[in-house]
Amino acid sequence: MAKRQNILPFAPLGKLIQDASGKRVSKDAKETSARILEELTAKIIHKANLLAENAGRKTIKDKDIYLAYQQLKGDLWWNQ
Repeated sequence: MAKRQNILPFAPLGKLIQDASGKRVSKDAKETSARILEELTAKIIHKANLLAENAGRKTIKDKDIYLAYQQLKGDLWWNQ
């Protein structure tokens, strides 16, 4: 089986986690963070694309991404 290629680089994610937590970050934590962030980003982009299409546009705008993020954030909040 081929090794998974991450889009997001691990080093900046590790730095982000370390800055937020004050703790060291394992390689597995960086990989998991990258996988989760890529999945969330794909969901946001999918929703943003639907919003742009619904508005009759072929271009995704920042407002589409922001609204999609707000919708997803609401979904995550209520599903806890």
